Amino acid sequence: MSGLLIVSAAVTAAIAAMLKPESSADWFTVALGVLSLPGFYLAWASYRDDRSDGRRVPTLAEVADQLASAVRVQWTTEAELRRLNDPHPLPVSWQPAPADLVDGWEALVRLAVTGAGRPHVSADPVERGWADGPAGLAGSDGDLVDVLARVPTGRLVVLGEPGAGKTMLLVRLVLDLLACREQGGPVPVLVPLASWDPAGAHLYEWLAGRLAIDYPGLAGPAPDDRKRTRARALLDDGLILLLLDGLDEIPDAVRSKALARLNDALRPGQRLVVTSRVKPYRDAVRPPGEVQIRLTGAAGVELRPLRADDVADYLRGSAGGPVAADRWNPVLATLTASPASPASQALTTPLMASLARVVYNPRPDEPATTVGLSPIELLDPVRFSTRTDVERHLFDGFIPASYRPHPDRPCPWAAEQSKRWLSFLAGYLENQSGDNIDLSWWKIQYTISGPLAGLVVGLITGIVCGLAALLGSNIGIGMGIGVLCGLGVAFMVRFAHRSAGGYGKTRGIVGGISGGLLGALSAGLLSKLGIGLADGVTGALAIGLGSGIGVGSIAGFVSGAAGGFVGGLAGGLVDSLWSGVTAGIVNGLAIGLTTGLAVGLAGRRRPARGLRWSRTGIVGALVVALAVGLAVGLTVRPMVGLLVGLAAGLLEAPVVGLTDAPANLTAAVRPPEVLARDRLTFLVTVISVGLMTGILAGLIVGLAVVRESNAEVGFIVIVKNGLWVGLAGGLTVGLGVGFFRAAWGSFALARCWLALRRQLPWRLMGFLADAHQQRGLLRQVGGSYQFRHVELQRHLASRGQ
Repeated sequence: MSGLLIVSAAVTAAIAAMLKPESSADWFTVALGVLSLPGFYLAWASYRDDRSDGRRVPTLAEVADQLASAVRVQWTTEAELRRLNDPHPLPVSWQPAPADLVDGWEALVRLAVTGAGRPHVSADPVERGWADGPAGLAGSDGDLVDVLARVPTGRLVVLGEPGAGKTMLLVRLVLDLLACREQGGPVPVLVPLASWDPAGAHLYEWLAGRLAIDYPGLAGPAPDDRKRTRARALLDDGLILLLLDGLDEIPDAVRSKALARLNDALRPGQRLVVTSRVKPYRDAVRPPGEVQIRLTGAAGVELRPLRADDVADYLRGSAGGPVAADRWNPVLATLTASPASPASQALTTPLMASLARVVYNPRPDEPATTVGLSPIELLDPVRFSTRTDVERHLFDGFIPASYRPHPDRPCPWAAEQSKRWLSFLAGYLENQSGDNIDLSWWKIQYTISGPLAGLVVGLITGIVCGLAALLGSNIGIGMGIGVLCGLGVAFMVRFAHRSAGGYGKTRGIVGGISGGLLGALSAGLLSKLGIGLADGVTGALAIGLGSGIGVGSIAGFVSGAAGGFVGGLAGGLVDSLWSGVTAGIVNGLAIGLTTGLAVGLAGRRRPARGLRWSRTGIVGALVVALAVGLAVGLTVRPMVGLLVGLAAGLLEAPVVGLTDAPANLTAAVRPPEVLARDRLTFLVTVISVGLMTGILAGLIVGLAVVRESNAEVGFIVIVKNGLWVGLAGGLTVGLGVGFFRAAWGSFALARCWLALRRQLPWRLMGFLADAHQQRGLLRQVGGSYQFRHVELQRHLASRGQ
């Protein structure tokens, strides 16, 4: 950096010698122009690093291998946190599914042997390693890998009652499949189905978007086709073995359609595993008044209740010693003697058995004396007359037991307040119509009714821009009028021609800036003919840039360009009209409204993956440089125009030239890491874009003041006149672009609001991480959390109402 400063000083001296500045305005132009050199260096260095990172493009098979490493780390960590092997995995067993819910075995063999697009293989089950029939699919524990291999088509439906262990069985299947996976082969990926809307997105389209969130490295372009993402390429080429969890979590009204869409998406030879509860799956297979729908080419198994001996071994083995284990003797005896009792029925599911362990057994390194409850209370016929009573009791005791004080590891959160916070989050998820199981930090903003981020940002920018117009010198209502006119035209074009360009934010801003600068140039040229009140071309440029960025961020390319042109023209024509208080009110309200709408309508909905340079954005920066340089060159001097145009392009490059960067595919993503990357993107964007835009706005306004005065003015006067506009412009554009490129701003505002209302803790991410890693209340799927079981989520939501 010191070398850069020395070079900047040398260049300053060279430019000064070449221009021979005679006025303070010339010195002002030289100084601000040279300020672009650090930005030029940073832009070039980032572009260089981005290019060097892409020299070695991995093949799709190598991408699959990297994904396999990330998936292995993810689910190995999750299995350890869920204490899957402590003291040992609960021995889940299964039997063939009811024959009316799956295709017949002969149909599976026929499809595997003669199906279109499949290689011709022998139909001998012994040679192929297939089972002779559905009865050959029965098994337990770690047999599911072999069972899947014994299905001729490699497609399997796993059915089970709530809490029967379907999800944990898939976790074990992921790890077992990865253990025997060959290099370059398909990668088993567990994906919850709850967020899929089969009436909308195609299965692969939805999966590609979901995988890009859970594994951000898959969002990058495919090695052989840059129009496809890596996720879509892996899906298209059969390099992902889909383990789709929770078909029953899709809304009832579209569950049958989901089965039909699954069948439409299946490709020859594609293997697949789907889980569901029994009754919802039966209802989906047999929709009322419609043709029966089965998952094409799929066999099925149904999970069985746990055996009494297995439950006894599990609960006694995790009791922490013979004294604590003996407390279970009356309950375990009832499991064998009275299998129809409420306690016996409840404890035969892995979910309830694991909850009972948490509620009544001490945690590792926890004194047995800290557990105040005894499992014998489960045999009380008055309190627990039904299985549901026992399950509710275990759900109610789960959170207090998870937050029991530990002598060595004090917990910063009390059980009661934690239960209240978790109930609030569960209630929010239950009220969602679509994805109602993913607890994603970037969706916390939707727990608040109303556009909080848009209101806050609009209020801040409106006040600052109003003060800038009020306190600055000779600032009229041009910016406010330009933004309002441009906004109206952009919305009219958008609604009149819905196909007029995409909604891409970068394309929209480029279109808005292009139209805004053209409109500003037109207003400035008209002022030379005595038409309008513009203070020349230079004074209209700031209005064109401001209205173009504001309008383009909301609309698409075409509507943004149209609105930007009208805004730049209209604002430029009334630039110097009604300064002072009137300008402060008009500009403040207009810019606050536009910024608030932009953040509320076009704010980031997904976490950012970092920043890299965009070709489209760089073209936009060149448009800015050309227009600004041409305008200044025509009104001041060609050399000054060249210098200012260079500065404008380089200073505006971060505004439109940065986009999401590809992420590291080999690392398993976690919610805190996703948040940290998104927060860094937000802060870097706000600071860099705000600083660069503020400098550019101050430069343009300073030059406009010089041209307007027609006299020599001091350097301090120029700085003072451009200071307020630079501050307002930098803050407005910096915050706006920051909210476009990252979700952290909206999340931070929502978290503070909810914490003030005591609905969530101030340290929300720390609380969620603790609930996942230390308490076992949440599980992690990619960059999101979920409640350990959907039944726990529903129980907490009902308690919170």
